[in-house]
Amino acid sequence: MNLGFYRGKRERTAVSRLAYGGDGVGKIKDMVTFIPFAAAGDEVEVRITEVRKRYLRGRLLSVLNPSPDRVEPLCRYYTRCGGCQYQHIAYERQLSAKREQVIECFRRIGGFDSIPEAIPVCETIPSPRSYGYRCKAEFHLGMQCGYSAGFMDTSGFRLVDIERCEIVDESINENYRIFRSTLPGREKAGNGSEIFWSGIPFETSGSRPDRVAREVKKRVLAAPYHGFFQANSLLTERLVDSVLEMSGEEGNGNVLDCYCGSGLFTVFLAEKAKKIYGIETDPEAAECARANLEDAGFSRDSVLEGMVEEKAGELADRGFSPDVIILDPPRTGCAGSALTAITELEPEKIVYVSCDPATQARDISLLAGRGYRLELLRPIDMFPQTKHIETIAVLKK
Repeated sequence: MNLGFYRGKRERTAVSRLAYGGDGVGKIKDMVTFIPFAAAGDEVEVRITEVRKRYLRGRLLSVLNPSPDRVEPLCRYYTRCGGCQYQHIAYERQLSAKREQVIECFRRIGGFDSIPEAIPVCETIPSPRSYGYRCKAEFHLGMQCGYSAGFMDTSGFRLVDIERCEIVDESINENYRIFRSTLPGREKAGNGSEIFWSGIPFETSGSRPDRVAREVKKRVLAAPYHGFFQANSLLTERLVDSVLEMSGEEGNGNVLDCYCGSGLFTVFLAEKAKKIYGIETDPEAAECARANLEDAGFSRDSVLEGMVEEKAGELADRGFSPDVIILDPPRTGCAGSALTAITELEPEKIVYVSCDPATQARDISLLAGRGYRLELLRPIDMFPQTKHIETIAVLKK
């Protein structure tokens, strides 16, 4: 049926909700329409940019009647820079929208139709600050009328030259200002990036440390300078406390921390576990985890470097039987072979931490098919003003 849709056509619609990924969702002649930078409750005019069999995509032209949730963005680069998607939405509404998106992902992708009626989904834990919270930032470099630095645009293909970022810690903005002042003196062109951590001065000489120190729950933890650490320093302790709480009585027994990174969870779980192992593929992160465990008075040998599916099998061969397994994989989720290896260890409980509810829902659906029951979901807003959501799930055998 031809409904007369074509690219460039202007239409009006009411926005009913926010989809996972940040787009507002409306309907035009019964066709679902995704509209970036729209808010639930807006009445908008859009230009159609994409026509598919089951949905449309549109570019926001004007807000005809604004939602009561709509606010003025703080960032001057908002809608051009691709870093944030929700600055136009009041923070309380961001929190409720992210909970709704977790529910949607687990229903649509995971097949958990009884969420949230039979499987509780907690209210999203807010960040103490919705701006100025990031403790690490990576700025991209490029040639654009001379040297430029900033973040990629909403298409992901072009660099937006920016002078400051509103969601990073102010010490990062200060160091970035110093760094930008050195750009005109550069001798060679080329692309690349520059990483900044909160509280660490920028060295104009170009030298960078191998590691950074981050304080969590009165412990100083090492992390690779070019590696991963939780970006919201204001919520990291709350995240750790949630994992400790949700590991429950099983956390007093044998614990396996998969994708353990620098040992953020491993170090604190070790304080109550009978026996603990961590598994990490990145050599630098694994070495930091060993150092962090040793500094806390535990054995360096508790961290195994390698793939989860391989090292879990080795632990099984040693006779190690975990009572609880912690999963904190990258955004892409767990490999199928890793999930098989985990379930073959037959833990009583699995605590799954993820920054992508879509891949998390996919993986937990597989675990449910292997005898595990999803009991609880707890979203934590580690990434205010953005589309990203951290969620902790608890599964029991």
